[in-house]
Parts: sequence; structure tokens; C-alpha cells
Amino acid sequence: MKKLFFLMAFTIVSFNILKAQNCPGIAVYAYSDAITEGDTLIFTCKTENLTAIVKYNWTVSAGTIISGQGTARIYVSTTEAAGLFITASVTLDGLPEKCSTTASASSEVLPAAQLAVKGSFTNGEELKKAVQQFIAATSFKDSLNTGTAFIYLYKTTKTTSAAMNAFRQAINGAFEYNKILPHQYKIVEGGIKSRMMYEMYLLQGNGKEPKPSE
Repeated sequence: MKKLFFLMAFTIVSFNILKAQNCPGIAVYAYSDAITEGDTLIFTCKTENLTAIVKYNWTVSAGTIISGQGTARIYVSTTEAAGLFITASVTLDGLPEKCSTTASASSEVLPAAQLAVKGSFTNGEELKKAVQQFIAATSFKDSLNTGTAFIYLYKTTKTTSAAMNAFRQAINGAFEYNKILPHQYKIVEGGIKSRMMYEMYLLQGNGKEPKPSE
């Protein structure tokens, strides 16, 4: 009974000491769990019950802090960080000695899609040639290449649904001729342009699909 009373008393005393020292809760949050290489990654430090005037000292495991050092939010460049997890850690200077002063969070940097070939076309034969150019540019038939082909087709206001289906079939036929399976590529309509156009990207690993060009 005396031991239990001692533990309870110790807990109450410890709590009162921390409370008297104004120790805040500290946490770091990433803007996203995963981001594409080249995009700016944001980390924010949030605190609870912070009364002291503090300075935020940040470090990152990869990438480069481009702004925000010394504040509660930093902006990190992800250039050349594809495939890495960026961990941002913050230390708050100015808190009482016995307070916890650090926190961290991580975010994965996904590889950016590689634009291999693009151009305009008027018929299916031109699309077949474009597929061959894509395969040559990316070594897509290489057994070590585990990427995925991602293809945008852009139509004009006069392009019919039947024509778009024929263009898809031309691309399918070119990949099939090269013994590339349907799950290895994806064809998506990108929208309307002044000319019919194609953009063929290579996605590596769990890379993020590109957005249509303007």
C-alpha cells in the first residue's frame, strides 16, 4: 500500500513539475505521405500549450530546405531524391531543460514520370511508329526494365469516338507485336487540342501518373 501511494505521489509530483515547466506537446506533420520528385515537400511543426518563445531548428535526411528554417514550417526541394524517404526533424530551442524538444515525420518521394516521346499524328501507322520510338528510347523490352508505359492521346473537336478506338487499337497492336502485355501499358484520353497528339511516358516502380499537358 505504501509502495502504491509512493508511485501515485511520484506521478503527481512529476506531472506538476512538467506543468510548472510549461512543457508543450510537439509533433511534426508532412503535407503528404508521398510526393513526386521535383515537387516541394512541406513539413509543419504543431505544438500544444506552448508558452515559451522558441526557435525551430530543422534538419532533413535528404533533399534541401529551401525556406522556413527557424519557423514552424519548412519547404523542402525533392530534386534528385526519387525513391527516398525524406525525414524532417525539428528541435525547439528555448524550452525548459527537462522538456521533450524534438519531433520528426517522413514522406516518400516517388519517381517522376519520364516523357519519352511526343508528337502529333493523323493516323494509326504514325502511332505505331511512335510506340517503336518509345520502346527504343526507354529500352522497354529489356528484361531489367520493370516500368510501365503511360500514354496520353489528345483529340480535336472533330475526332470521332470510332477514330479514337481505332487509334487505341493501333497502339495495342504495336505493343502486342513487340510481345508487351496489356498490363504493362495504359492508354488515357488527355483532352482536346488543336491537333491530335500523343505523349508517351515511362513510369518506374510506384511512380505517380503525369497530368495532361496544357
